[in-house]
Amino acid sequence: LMTSAETTAILEHPLVREDPGSSQVIRTVVQTGTSDLKTRFGMDKQETIMIFTAIVSSSAREMLCMNPRIGKYISSHCSETMPPVIAVTVTSDNNVYILAGEEYDSQLSLQVYNHTGNVWEHLSSVQRGINPSREFLVESDGQLYYVTVTLEDADVSLWTRKYIWQTNQWQDCSQPQIEPGSHISTAVSCGSHLYILALVEMEMFRYDTNIDQWCKMTLPPTEPPVPLPCRINSNSSVVIGTEIFFMTEWYGEMVVYSTESDSCRVLPAWGQPEPTRPRHGDIVACTFVLESQLHVLVCHRDSINRRKDWRMYVYDRCEGVWRELEVNLPSNDWDQWECWECCVVRMNLQSLYVNIIPQGSP
Repeated sequence: LMTSAETTAILEHPLVREDPGSSQVIRTVVQTGTSDLKTRFGMDKQETIMIFTAIVSSSAREMLCMNPRIGKYISSHCSETMPPVIAVTVTSDNNVYILAGEEYDSQLSLQVYNHTGNVWEHLSSVQRGINPSREFLVESDGQLYYVTVTLEDADVSLWTRKYIWQTNQWQDCSQPQIEPGSHISTAVSCGSHLYILALVEMEMFRYDTNIDQWCKMTLPPTEPPVPLPCRINSNSSVVIGTEIFFMTEWYGEMVVYSTESDSCRVLPAWGQPEPTRPRHGDIVACTFVLESQLHVLVCHRDSINRRKDWRMYVYDRCEGVWRELEVNLPSNDWDQWECWECCVVRMNLQSLYVNIIPQGSP
């Protein structure tokens, strides 16, 4: 599929302009959509938010696929034998990988999503660290890395393992020195580096995947300043180009770190002004990039009224503001969901063997 700019470039090419007849045929096909060419496999795929959930006090597992722009919401029940999803990543070749396991399992299962059969296939098992507090699965230059943060009293350890495709084994990577009491917040990849953020301490650990080496960095001051503490959850960091976006706990304020200029800036908050913010309950947010735009899915859990308010926002980079999207989620089911991971993948929603949730259903 071509963009309007690509279509214009073809129509204005000298070879096309030399033959007005061929130009007219192209214009007719583009404008009327009367081409007889069959759609190639994969051309009908759309960027889709894939959310994994676990229902409280139940073994039920859900996978929700949605694209709010076109009003598609498709729910799929995972296999009863499938454990909770601990971490998820989408590779540059559009493959979805998860690490799944129960809370006290000593190993996690690495699984890949089969787009054709809509099933998850086990690839390998990886040993977990002792007392894991944070676990991540990230890709860099085609390699998968399992990053786990372990706690032993005040001591913090960061373990990284690389998946070796040829042998179907995991290889230990070097370890950085972490100060006791550090608050490791999230892990992302950008280019050939992994970035581990300890935002409370305004520190970052950068791992060079080419030479298996860590270096400790101090985050530059933000403009405007962000008050501390500013811990973030594991679902609230994404990469766009050479910039890392990660959300603080201050109701939607987002810090942007440029890996090129080694500088930080702060985006405006998507949340409500301070006087109107609820004083009870908490907020869980998941950040993702859909169709090259920064989005955030927000759940405010009201501890007094025992209900949840789900909202989605998109950041308008031209105007420098957040805009709320109209999203109709299956609220009855979502009210029970506690554990969730999300990613964005290109997939054919029509090919899923699932139940379609009508827009606006309760």
